Amino acid sequence: MKKIETSLENLKNDIRQFYNPELNHFIVMNAVDLGEKMEVQWFFCDYAFPCEVTTFYALISPDAEIPDLREIVASAWVAESELVDLMNIKIEHTTKGFVLESDSESGPLRKKNNYGKAI
Repeated sequence: MKKIETSLENLKNDIRQFYNPELNHFIVMNAVDLGEKMEVQWFFCDYAFPCEVTTFYALISPDAEIPDLREIVASAWVAESELVDLMNIKIEHTTKGFVLESDSESGPLRKKNNYGKAI
């Protein structure tokens, strides 16, 4: 797997330069709660055999707003909507309520402190 670091400022440009829908497809977006930071990851795979997975990642503040990739990868909205609900992160043009009901726990996949509160 190829892992490429990016930043929120460079994300769209980096993905735009890499992504070719004829050659690779978007697999999923993920977020890893590291406590004071969040690692956000975007996974792509080549169509050609042997398929290589390329991951772009950015280390961000949990309060940062992540640019959406819909103008580059149309299907990205599904993964973006899931992460907004499950990780309680902010993604441009994405609202809560795709995966979880409005009265559900906010960010159930975030790390919790000893009192059950998201940290």
